[in-house]
Amino acid sequence: MKKAFTIPDLGTITFTKSKKAKYLRITLHSDNIIRVTIPNNISFNEAHLFLNSKMPWIKKQLNKMNQRFESETTPDFNIDFDKAQEELFDRLNFFSQIYNMNFNNATFRCQKTRWGSCSGRNNISLNINIVFLPKELQDYILLHELVHTKIKNHSKVFWNELDKYTQGKAKELSKKLRDYKIYNFKVI
Repeated sequence: MKKAFTIPDLGTITFTKSKKAKYLRITLHSDNIIRVTIPNNISFNEAHLFLNSKMPWIKKQLNKMNQRFESETTPDFNIDFDKAQEELFDRLNFFSQIYNMNFNNATFRCQKTRWGSCSGRNNISLNINIVFLPKELQDYILLHELVHTKIKNHSKVFWNELDKYTQGKAKELSKKLRDYKIYNFKVI
């Protein structure tokens, strides 16, 4: 069940009931959409109170996002995606071999929210938007997904392992990555 409304100067707020949700969660999107995910055992009124209690945080985060995207330059979309994919897969294979982290298959896809993912079967999926990132962040994503072939979560053990391959800069690189936008488009 969904409910949505718009607050001037804030954006559209969507309340969504979820059977999978265990906690109330607020998700902010760059297009000024605020999503409140609600577990089934919590009422819409309780969710609304929760949202109101988080309003200063929401405004602060939206302001940060707007400042970041205003200062961002639009990337050059005239890229040879086939060549970029080949180069990324070559680097993924290189890292896989030198660090002995084996993956099953790699794909290049348009994803809306993730830079990459690694399945339980060690299939790595890379977001096509990775081609617009600096090489240092591209390599971070490749290494991040390769470490998931060994450690399937984001525990302290995972971050310590990733630090081995990023010269101790895993968290710093993760934070830098937040400054980049994922563009929603399809390559034909």
